[in-house]
Amino acid sequence: MLIDELEKWEDTDWRGIGNREAWKALVNVLRQRCAITTFRKAKSKIERQLMTKGRSTACQWARITRPLTIIPQTEPCFNLSGVRLKGLTQRLAYRMIRTRNHTTRAATERNLSSIIPEIRKPNRRDTSAAELWTSLKSKDIRKTISDYLWKCIHNAHRVGSFWENIPGYEDRSKCSFCDETESMRHILIECQAPGRDTIWDLAGSIWRNKQAEWIRPSYEEILGMGLQEWFTRKNKRRPLAERFWRILISESTYLIWCLRCERTIGHESDPGWVHSEKEIVARWTTLMNRRLHLDMTMTHHRFGRQALRKDLVLGTWRGTLFDEHALPDDWTSIDRVLVGITPFVSDARGEG
Repeated sequence: MLIDELEKWEDTDWRGIGNREAWKALVNVLRQRCAITTFRKAKSKIERQLMTKGRSTACQWARITRPLTIIPQTEPCFNLSGVRLKGLTQRLAYRMIRTRNHTTRAATERNLSSIIPEIRKPNRRDTSAAELWTSLKSKDIRKTISDYLWKCIHNAHRVGSFWENIPGYEDRSKCSFCDETESMRHILIECQAPGRDTIWDLAGSIWRNKQAEWIRPSYEEILGMGLQEWFTRKNKRRPLAERFWRILISESTYLIWCLRCERTIGHESDPGWVHSEKEIVARWTTLMNRRLHLDMTMTHHRFGRQALRKDLVLGTWRGTLFDEHALPDDWTSIDRVLVGITPFVSDARGEG
């Protein structure tokens, strides 16, 4: 390993190498020698037996005696640190920075501590923070929405309290419609401006077609949508329903955010301007139909390994299509397939 991997290890600052400190110390000591150090493999049967006997003896002594920690005498001039510039990539640089910076923002810690307990996983152990971060990279969540959710967990959006300490911009911390502090939680869960209630009612109407219970997701459940699990009455996992949940909640959440930005920023000079309910319904329907047709397109064989399985797409959207009983069993190549919106009762009172 010293002969074949040493240059590669040093070029990447020994990243990901087990017992890296011991390896670095060994290389340092070897380089202190004036003579050339040579290695050879054990070839004869006697040499291999001798090596096996040596390992066995070392294990026996380790069990019956107290191990002695040996601190090698290293020379600073032989300690190579950092990554070789010619082998540095953006991905490697980012990972190196992460390994050196272990601090976590206080706002991120607060969000993680509130999100993880709210994720519904009845038959599994507690969720870890690493699983939550990985769930944001799900292929079912668009990259733009993944970035948006990532910023939500880090509390990195410029809303609410962000503006309170900036002279001359304190008024931006208040919701232009509710006159309350405009946190991300307020935007997605509490705001009474037109758009939020309508979108969640639309999402609920189509989710009930999947024969699953609908309860408006909390702010923590929205951010943890990638790990939400759904089961049948017989306690059997429903992976296709979970995939549709990720698509439905992510697209609905991001549309609420976009409507807020259009109302607050795009029409800042027009006080009292709001979206009409007809426009909101049309935009949400168009958004879901785009995701449906994207799934249908991705089943084509020209996408190779990235192509989606037809049974995955058919199962994901089953029960949510307009006039579905008139469609053939395989409708992935038909242009007239649309998401069907069943009549719903608008919950105008909201949940604020």
